Amino acid sequence: MNDFKLKILRNEKVGEGIYEMLLTRPNGIEPRGAQFIHIKLKNRAKILRRPFCICDCDEEGILICYAAVGEGTKELSEYAAGEEVEAALPLGNGWSADDFKRPVLLGGGMGSAVLPLVARLAKKAKPVAYLGYANAGKVVLTERMESLCPTVVATDDGSFGRKGYITDILAQDITSGKVKPDAIFCCGPEIVYKLLLKNPAFENIPIFVSLEKRMGCGVGACLVCTCGIKTKDGVKNLRVCADGPVFDLREVIL
Repeated sequence: MNDFKLKILRNEKVGEGIYEMLLTRPNGIEPRGAQFIHIKLKNRAKILRRPFCICDCDEEGILICYAAVGEGTKELSEYAAGEEVEAALPLGNGWSADDFKRPVLLGGGMGSAVLPLVARLAKKAKPVAYLGYANAGKVVLTERMESLCPTVVATDDGSFGRKGYITDILAQDITSGKVKPDAIFCCGPEIVYKLLLKNPAFENIPIFVSLEKRMGCGVGACLVCTCGIKTKDGVKNLRVCADGPVFDLREVIL
């Protein structure tokens, strides 16, 4: 684990309760898609670090996109440009679009924050992104994704992009032949994963998911973030932080 002090270059609100934080990029750090960063808060009463997927990483720096929903993320949203945070990165096992030819990158809500770096690092693959949000106020990262690969955006209420659940829209496009993915990489709430497993449009397509769990250490020592995974030796409790966060969806016990 590499620990660094990173300067905050910007930290701004980009949606309803949603923020983007740009951090300096340490020399030699080349994160893979779906790896994460573990940030230590300045309030020492909050002992545990907060994990965030590395949304993007380029010449500007390391980008995270997060929703201020708890005490820790609300504190993080108050940090100003010029301040420093201590962070460990990159952690976890990543996922490469280049293992396939035509992968779909599927994001549900804040799960979309995992996808830009995956798309940026694609050299051989030709990914297409499908991003789903509750409403227009929750829509983030669309311009960034559109600059990296063809992108479809939908909202549940139709206030931005196409109307409907993003899994239904992707299923429609697969059925019509508009897209022909040879893999799906997804991050979102558990309901998205269940819908992917339920819909027959996806039954012959490999599906990989980046799981989100509460974490303690971030390196696999504390066993806080275990999840049930089917293996050839039966179901095992694997660590999302160290054995994941990417797993084959059909092996995950939801």
